[in-house]
Amino acid sequence: MPLTHNHVYRPLCLLEISKLFLERSGQFSVDILPSAPEALAAMKVKTYDAIVSDYQMPGMDGIDFLKNVRALGDTIPFILFTGRGREEVVIQALNEGADFYLQKGGDPTAQFAELTHKVLLAIEHRSNAEKIQSLNRLYLVISAIDRAIVQLRTKSEFLSEVCRILVETGGFRMAWIGIPDPGEGIIRPVASAGQVEGYLEIVRVALDDSTRGCGPTGKAYREGKNCICNDIVSDPCMEPWRKEALKRGYNTCAAFPFGRGSNNPGVLVLYASELGFFNDQIISLTNDLVADIAFALATLDHQKERESAIAALRESEEKYRLVVEDSRDAIYIHQSDRLLFVNRQASVLTGYSHEELLTIRLWDLVHPDDREILIRNNRDRLAGNPPPHEFTARLLTKDGTSRTCEFVVDMVMYQGSPAIMGIARDITERRKTEEALASANMKLKLLSGISRHDIRNQLTILEGRLAFMKKKEPDSPFLEHFEKMSAAARRIASIIQFTKEYEDIGIRAPAWQDCRTLVDTAAQQVHPGQVTVKNDLPPGTEVFADPLIVRVFYNLMDNAARYGGKITFIRFSLEGSGNDYRIVCEDDGEGIPAEDKEKIFLQGFGKNTGLGLFLSAAILHITGITIRETGEPGKGARFELIVPKGAYRFSGGA
Repeated sequence: MPLTHNHVYRPLCLLEISKLFLERSGQFSVDILPSAPEALAAMKVKTYDAIVSDYQMPGMDGIDFLKNVRALGDTIPFILFTGRGREEVVIQALNEGADFYLQKGGDPTAQFAELTHKVLLAIEHRSNAEKIQSLNRLYLVISAIDRAIVQLRTKSEFLSEVCRILVETGGFRMAWIGIPDPGEGIIRPVASAGQVEGYLEIVRVALDDSTRGCGPTGKAYREGKNCICNDIVSDPCMEPWRKEALKRGYNTCAAFPFGRGSNNPGVLVLYASELGFFNDQIISLTNDLVADIAFALATLDHQKERESAIAALRESEEKYRLVVEDSRDAIYIHQSDRLLFVNRQASVLTGYSHEELLTIRLWDLVHPDDREILIRNNRDRLAGNPPPHEFTARLLTKDGTSRTCEFVVDMVMYQGSPAIMGIARDITERRKTEEALASANMKLKLLSGISRHDIRNQLTILEGRLAFMKKKEPDSPFLEHFEKMSAAARRIASIIQFTKEYEDIGIRAPAWQDCRTLVDTAAQQVHPGQVTVKNDLPPGTEVFADPLIVRVFYNLMDNAARYGGKITFIRFSLEGSGNDYRIVCEDDGEGIPAEDKEKIFLQGFGKNTGLGLFLSAAILHITGITIRETGEPGKGARFELIVPKGAYRFSGGA
């Protein structure tokens, strides 16, 4: 990914620091460029996965750079990383198509950890959208080819139509079909479409295993199995044709043999510009496609079997209908605000039945704040001015709750008329995770604002001075004060060490945690001695929380064992129903005085560092869990962790 910045000396240093931090994760290789024009020039000769750009740069600012990238039709993830925090800059960047905006400043480790997270997230979003769009196109290709099988009468017409559909509907850069020609000893092209530009006259794939027969096409034909090349630049089998392939924008290719052992053997060869394009799902669908091609060729050889062919095609369409119905994403087709088709997952997502969805206006399913942009996008798309194929919006379910979804949409022909097909993926939980991480990072910045290194240096000086004074004046009347000052210094050092222990709050994404396992794990760390830990939490009880929640259970047990007085047991249990559940930790010790119940969660209050319960509350707050003390003084402490709806679940996902 290119990084661009402004000015001359200082930014180059900052660019180099950015490169070091990003590459330190081992997930990136970073190119740094001092200006946007140089970055645009670099993008013409090299492919990047993401762009991280400053706002103020020589010759062209970050917003104009973004406009230039998007004007080229390039959907590469773009993160604006700048110290300019004005609201209008943020709004303009997002309106122009930036994926994320990140402001410089603060702790560099946390800042670059957040930048790394944003880059990976943007790349993942883009990759997922491209995969969904590719699969969507292949479904349309299969449907179109099924119709071509029924309509076309000759093999030549059919094979040419297959190549045309693969390029125009499937989005491949080039497609061709070859059949063996034993007389010339080659696989002879009989149909093609897309960016051919004389490539097939140059390629001349041999039938034997000579140099010109060892590429993907020759191997696929001879061995009777798919041959995939997901990086033409590095694959040695593409050596004879690499230069010409790259010149035409082919970065990946795949050869699929068909009709082996029949009267119609051949190879379908596809080329795409995206590296790593041919994943398992694409290959699986293409296998079904070449099976249809082989079947169609055999059918064209036997016109009298046409009726059985039509029946088989109907069965094929039913198969792909089932694929759509079993999709984990909601799939729908609509014209204007009228839904014409919805799959099963659309009902699961919205809570409405299939019949109800076909009677509801599409806009009534969208959150009021998001309706206008969807209506405008729909109007522009039908008018031939398509807006972006991907966007995020909130859906309203039947019970009134909202779900945040990623949408990928495209124009299709449905029952002979233009319509819009959309795929909606529920990302509510992922968005919740992102918000939780942002909240955690804020807390991390507050804690890491204290420079432990400097404080420790000063403490070392202080303790050294005190030790010197005690040694020099052993009979001094101030010796008692010296001891108290040393104790205070040690306490400060302990607090500093304690903040380091909790530096990881929010660094890792929240996840589902098994509470029964957490209690058992914490109990092994506490070593409660003669105190019995009773784990009465039901098996399979899970909460969505920061991974450091295990420290919450540890702190509750450790505090009880240390300061609870003469206690014999610590018990964990589950109470509640409906929207909220409570995880209860109680003991039979002295309890918490009434006047201290609210103070125990404040920073600095307590017998040791005063941070244990304060930070426990902070860890829980990341995912909306709260903690309170409800025990009766003199009869033991009772802590309740209140878990809101959506942050708990039980075995089987109940």
